[in-house]
Amino acid sequence: MNFHFRAAGAFLVAALSLQAVAADAPTPPASAASATQPTASGQCLAPTSDRAANHACAAGLARQAEAESTAGHNEAALAALARADALAPTDLSFAMTRAALALKFANQLTPAGIAAAAKASPDDIGLALMHAELSVATKDYPASLADLDRVIAKRPDAPLAWEMRASSNVARPDFAAARADIDHALRLEPKSAIALRLRGVLRNNGGDHAGALADFQAAHALAPRPDDPFVIGSTQFLQRRFGDAAQTLATQAPPAPDGMYWRLWRYMALARLEGTEQASGSLGPGTQPGPGVPWPGPVVDYFHGSIDAAKLLDDARRSQAANDLSQVCEAHFYMAEESLLRQRDDATALLRKTIAECPQNFHEYEGAAAELRAAGLALAAPGPTLAAAAAMPPASAASR
Repeated sequence: MNFHFRAAGAFLVAALSLQAVAADAPTPPASAASATQPTASGQCLAPTSDRAANHACAAGLARQAEAESTAGHNEAALAALARADALAPTDLSFAMTRAALALKFANQLTPAGIAAAAKASPDDIGLALMHAELSVATKDYPASLADLDRVIAKRPDAPLAWEMRASSNVARPDFAAARADIDHALRLEPKSAIALRLRGVLRNNGGDHAGALADFQAAHALAPRPDDPFVIGSTQFLQRRFGDAAQTLATQAPPAPDGMYWRLWRYMALARLEGTEQASGSLGPGTQPGPGVPWPGPVVDYFHGSIDAAKLLDDARRSQAANDLSQVCEAHFYMAEESLLRQRDDATALLRKTIAECPQNFHEYEGAAAELRAAGLALAAPGPTLAAAAAMPPASAASR
């Protein structure tokens, strides 16, 4: 699954929270106290050369906007956020929050409302960012990149714009473009948890698992996320540190279906240490028989031995037809892992099948590549790009 990208995203959700914007603001230094005080009219002073003080003042205006919004003073709330954006233009969260709040007040905070507003006001930074995030969600990557290019042209020193463009390029995937964006974002803000997580994805994909682990752990120290144990533990698995991986993945997993991936990767780590029989308890119970078992539930059943490979692939095809999330390539990876554990001779072919089928931003692609590298075997051609997938004949695309 594209677990890494989901962990690295959520820009729009964060920006829509006025309280989050205010809470994230740094405490102003004592020397900047006068610059952060409102004037008699309730407005902050003009920006100074002290960026920390400017940002603290902008955060104060965001808190003021929250209060104005709660009181029903819509225009005052929007005006406060506009002033916040002017004080701290490199922090795009103020522009995004203002755009979102304006749409909310107009009862247009919907995908269609965002798209219409962004088209009507192409120079609005906040709307462009919101539309870019919406375009990623709908896999319209050219539209997302066009929005972000406009934002970067206007705000070249804003780290979030570069992070969002990197995230779009990871999702496409165009890893070379993503790496250039990430490196630029980290030059602007070396302690960006978002950029560190994205760089970890690229490092894992290139086989630099130690570097990826360092990035994921640094991001976790800066801004912990609930899915960090999966990202860190699975990277330890790619390093073949199976004991560490099993211990990290023992952290309480989220509910199904995402939590099932934690169980699958912990089982694979424990099985390398203890054998399949001893490790099988970590999988938990199998799924209830009948239609509608959410993916990757059938993989749990496959590892338990209650269904065979043909049934697993049939379930994967059904799930892929319904959700279009490359479940067939995932099935081939987990079949390869089972073959490795059982020392069957089809493991290499299944790993190469995974490499050929899975998008490069999928965790199963990384896993298959790591297994082939560990065995000293060459990787096959990289996974399909968006352009290659679009060029496939319909029959070929449906069979992926």
